[in-house]
This record gives sequence, C-alpha cells and structure tokens, in this order.
Amino acid sequence: MDDALTLSLVIPAFNEAARLSDTVERLIEAAWNGLIDPRVTELIVVDEGHTDETDRMAEALLAPKFPHLHILQLQRDSGKGAAIRAGTNVATAPVVAFMDVDMSVDPAQIPLLLGAIESADVAIGSRSLTDSTIESANIRRVIMGRAFNVLANAVTNVGLKGTQSDFKAFRTPMARLLFHLMAVDRSAFDVEVLWLARQLGMQIADVPVHWSDSRNSTTRPTADSVSKAVNRCRIHWRMNRPRIPALIVEARSGNRPIRERVLSEASTTFRTTDPVLSLPQDRSLLLLPLCNPAQVNGTATRLSALSNKLKVNKRLVSYAELMKMKPLRWADMSPSARSDDSGSTERRHRSPREAWRHRQIDLELSSGREV
Repeated sequence: MDDALTLSLVIPAFNEAARLSDTVERLIEAAWNGLIDPRVTELIVVDEGHTDETDRMAEALLAPKFPHLHILQLQRDSGKGAAIRAGTNVATAPVVAFMDVDMSVDPAQIPLLLGAIESADVAIGSRSLTDSTIESANIRRVIMGRAFNVLANAVTNVGLKGTQSDFKAFRTPMARLLFHLMAVDRSAFDVEVLWLARQLGMQIADVPVHWSDSRNSTTRPTADSVSKAVNRCRIHWRMNRPRIPALIVEARSGNRPIRERVLSEASTTFRTTDPVLSLPQDRSLLLLPLCNPAQVNGTATRLSALSNKLKVNKRLVSYAELMKMKPLRWADMSPSARSDDSGSTERRHRSPREAWRHRQIDLELSSGREV
C-alpha cells in the first residue's frame, strides 16, 4: 500500500520555463537528502496561464522524483493568491504549504514548518527573526521588505515578523477556509490570509529561515511594495466576503449516547481537509469552503444515506456569523484523533457565558439561509 500523504506543497509558476531547471534543483536536492519524502509529499505546481513551456518543463523535471506530482493549469494569470487558492483546493494531505518557484527559501527548511505546524494552525517562515539569516546583494529589496512588514503590522495589528514571506504552511482545513474568505488575489494576499487567521483566533507560529535573494526574481521592490500597501489598506473595508457552503449534521432523535454514536459514525466520512465546528446538542457544522454546489450536494446526499437517524441541513455561513461564534471549537478530524477512543475532538472548552452565547448563534444557524 502507498504511504499516506502528509504534505501538499503548492508552487505557483508563471512563465518560468527559462529558469525552472535551476530553481527546482534545490527541491530535488532536498528530496535526495531525505529532507522531503516524495512518497508522502503531494507536489502541486500551479501554472498561472503560461505563454511558454512552463508546464512541460515542470513535468519533465519533477515527475521522475515526485510520484504525486500534479500540474494544475489556470486559463489566465489571476495573481499568486488565486494560484495558491487553486492549489489548496485540490490538496489532499493534512498540511498544505506554499513557496516561491525561485526557491529563495531553501526547501530543505520545510521540516521546520512541519515541526511548527504540529502545535499551530499556521506556520510562516520569517527572515526577521533573530535566528534568521539573509543573503542578498539587493539592499533596496531588503529595506522595502522590512518597511512593508512594519506597515502591514501597523495597519492590521497581526503582530508577525514574516507577513510578506512566501514560505508558509497551514493545516489544510484552515487553509481552505482562509483562502475561501480571501478577497485580495494579488499583492498582499498573504497578509490578508494572516489577518483573517488572527481574526478567527487561529494559532500562528513564526519560524526562522535562511533567505537568499534570487538574481532572476520577478519581484519589483518598489512597485510591488506600493501595490501591497494599497491592497493592505483595502482589506479592512472588504466586509462582504464569500459565504461558506456548510452542512449542519445531527442525530434525529435518541438519548445523548445514541446521538453521539450516530454523529461519531458520520464524522468518519468527513474529509479531513474540511474544517468542522462542534455545535451544542451534539451537532457538527461541516464547512465546505472552495466547494461548488455539486460537491456540496454530493456530500449532503452521501451523509444522508448513511443512516435514517441522521439529519443533514445545507446552509450558507457568513464571515460575520463565524466571528460571532468565537472562540471557535474546531473538531480535530485527523486520523490520529479519529482513532482516539476518548471521544473528545474539541480544541478547547467554553465557559458558561460562552456556551450561552453559542446557543444563540446556534439558533441563528438553524434558521439561516439555505444553499
């Protein structure tokens, strides 16, 4: 049997055929040295509407080493944020990470991200930490990067030193939710994602990295920093974020042990890449971010067919509703948690006041807008 995937690595690429052979050398070297295990790594190269042979080059260079390689082709260049969203949408491992194709951060440092994500929802590689090192002859790029980081923290109050880093990892359910809610597809998309993570109470870890400037980088220090600053200021005014397709799953009747057993059996069919919230009265809110209506309907039909004791209602959940539900009780749907006989999958307990407020939110969801 094949080993279960542990990491989905997303690499956006736009017209990279000329330099791809040089930049992916680090990735292949990390695999040869055992720092990345190709047997359990899903490599997703997102071709952002190329006008060269980026897709063919990626296939030729990476397929021999990475058996779980996917070349995802987009019709047009919609921005790096849109490309990473598309890659996250097809990711199947419990952790998804992304990095630039120029490999400014050596992929040999991926184990640092994976170590940090064990106790966090998001891990970011930061070149501003004490233990980080920077190797660059482009002083202007370094200064502009630091200036933008200061601006981003001042405007958003995320309190992180690596907001502009293109080396990040997420628990896949959290990544799907964040990229579904994300409104900025180009410059500053990653800052918005971190801001959303902070707003939703997710745990974020900083990881020191060694960063070396790529001579062939397509980044424009001044223009890109100004663009990021403008988009950063827009984020606070984007309140009409996409609603999230969701399913409220509950047992139709029975005493609490029966309800818990029915819901527990249903939860084993949930995808581990979808976020799940625990609701009062032994119910679950299965969020289906980035899913289209056909996928939502298919999931609802599959769950409803499991048992006549199971009730499944489709809903659209807004960002405002999620904010009202804070602190969010994420259910751990990882394979290790599912094999735990204790039956407890919640991330934290609530006080009586929090429980009362969540019952009010629960009533709103029950009478909310259907898909």
